[in-house]
Amino acid sequence: MKRNIYLSQFNVTYCDFAYLPYGAGCIAAYAWNDEEIKSRFRLGELFFMREKPEDVLARIENPFIFGFSCLVWNMEYNKVLAKKIKEKYPDCFIVFGGHNIPFNTSVLEECPYVDALIHGEGEKSFANLIKAVDSGDFSSLTNTSLRLNGEIITTPEESFCVPLDDMPSPYLNGYFDGFFRAFPNVEFHAILETNRGCPYSCAFCNWCYTEKLRYIPMERVKAEIEWISAHKIPYCYCADANFGISQRDLEIAQYVVDTNKKTGYPRIFKPCYAKNSDENVFEIGKLLNNSGIDKGVTLAYQSLNPETLENIGRKNLDVEYYTKLNSRYSAEGIPTYTEFILGLPCETYESFCNGLCYLLDAGQHNSMAVYTCQVYCNAPVAQPEYKEKFGIKWERVPFLGLHYSPNFQGIQEYYDAIVETSTMSKADWVKANVFSAVLQGFHHLGMLRCFAVYTRYELDMPYYEFYNRLYDYIFSDDTKYIYSLFESIREKQDDTVKAEWYYQNDLFSTVGWYFEEGVFLDLAYHFETFWDEIYDFLLSLGIEENIFENLYNYQKSIIRLPGQRTVTVESDYDFYNYFENVYGNNRQPLEKKKNRLNIVLEKEIDCWDEYAKEIIWFGKRRSATLCTNPREKITLEYTEN
Repeated sequence: MKRNIYLSQFNVTYCDFAYLPYGAGCIAAYAWNDEEIKSRFRLGELFFMREKPEDVLARIENPFIFGFSCLVWNMEYNKVLAKKIKEKYPDCFIVFGGHNIPFNTSVLEECPYVDALIHGEGEKSFANLIKAVDSGDFSSLTNTSLRLNGEIITTPEESFCVPLDDMPSPYLNGYFDGFFRAFPNVEFHAILETNRGCPYSCAFCNWCYTEKLRYIPMERVKAEIEWISAHKIPYCYCADANFGISQRDLEIAQYVVDTNKKTGYPRIFKPCYAKNSDENVFEIGKLLNNSGIDKGVTLAYQSLNPETLENIGRKNLDVEYYTKLNSRYSAEGIPTYTEFILGLPCETYESFCNGLCYLLDAGQHNSMAVYTCQVYCNAPVAQPEYKEKFGIKWERVPFLGLHYSPNFQGIQEYYDAIVETSTMSKADWVKANVFSAVLQGFHHLGMLRCFAVYTRYELDMPYYEFYNRLYDYIFSDDTKYIYSLFESIREKQDDTVKAEWYYQNDLFSTVGWYFEEGVFLDLAYHFETFWDEIYDFLLSLGIEENIFENLYNYQKSIIRLPGQRTVTVESDYDFYNYFENVYGNNRQPLEKKKNRLNIVLEKEIDCWDEYAKEIIWFGKRRSATLCTNPREKITLEYTEN
């Protein structure tokens, strides 16, 4: 009789969708492609929905081996379930592997119910472990730590990776087919992998195990795209570390677009673009954006501080090249967004915030994303010597939901976040987070973008000065509404125990929002109060009186609000073309021309929860918060002076 082996890759359970367990599927497909394993072992249920542990346990029958794919969002759940399995089936051999397993034996030391750890890529190691557990001979194992005769041992490290030329596909081999019948009300999302490896060595990352890129055959990639389409999967995440790094990636993107045109699926194809954007990435971004399958291209920086970049092994685009590249994307109507990480070594409050503002000068007015530096167990920043060298301190904080309501089934997940370094105190870290919310809420989401741009070019006021002055103004009067809004953000960011690092208001939905999103939503809801309170700050900028009144009216009028279908703005100055030229890196003098800007909005949105979803969540990276974004129908009439 065949013995039962189970595998798992538990999602965080979302409202109504879940990712297919691609990683665990690859492990299964590789192992059961081996005739010896196929003949002696039965693959039981492949678990991936985050159900109550008791419900999962009830469906397990006489397990010989149970393998867990461990990720930051399921580690605590895996521990609870593994302990229950060991209590009920003490002879079951429990294996932990995946990106949240460090290259040491600490998990075995902390978790007596775990029997083995697999380090690195798991396909070959897990198949070898099955045979070793079956025979009792562990002498030939590599890349594994295990309990053996009451001792914890680590087998030799071997730098091997599974050849991808003939690695079986979990999609094409039918490992996921039964899920659609078992979970008819779940919207499944897919992960597509076209290569493995990353040529970069960023200190904050442990995404890939090899620097050399290995490619999955194009025939399999296209067949998996067809499978995803045939199963009507709306969202496909491309798990390549640098999509666009290879010329063939343009062919893959074209195949996704062609398949979408035939069947309508996948509706969204979301890649992680190559770190150093080039012509290939531009063409891919243009193709996907024009087809509506992707909504923007990442231009990743992480930091603009030279000392930081040197110590994290990160080489960025030249800023001058970035400016030209951003202008090119803008000319094609392709949204871009830039990523920064807060908490990296050698960064200070001034260097970090100056870096954000420096990219405004380089033309990034559309969108930025500032992430807390998470500590992944095998990344260089997590290693003791690196931590000591740069005075890094991190705190363990609860994993909470943004843009969705996660169901953890009563088992909270956690991650480690860097909150202090030798060059940035925790107080400065908190202040930098709040500054980021100010910058993004008022500039990228657009609430005061026109004033910041105008004062930059016409009054020679650096963006860094503008937004620091705004920051100080916000916190200068605790009787104002705007103070209470940002003080609540500051208090939340300072609390790393609850770590409620999000904005939430039932008016906009029960989910959490990034602070900058919450800022914009709250300001939009308290619209007139905000404009009354900010008037003195704007007046203090020193803009000539007639221009000021016209600019004040223009900025206020182009903010998208619920209940609008048309917007008309009359002005003595041609602000529309002035700002569009700046965004396109083609600044021209502001012309004094009486004009009427007529805007017909693409879609009328009446209620605040729909507004939050459509304009903020789905639309922020295409400037949907402004009525002047390219999707609206805009006409400009010049009237008599």
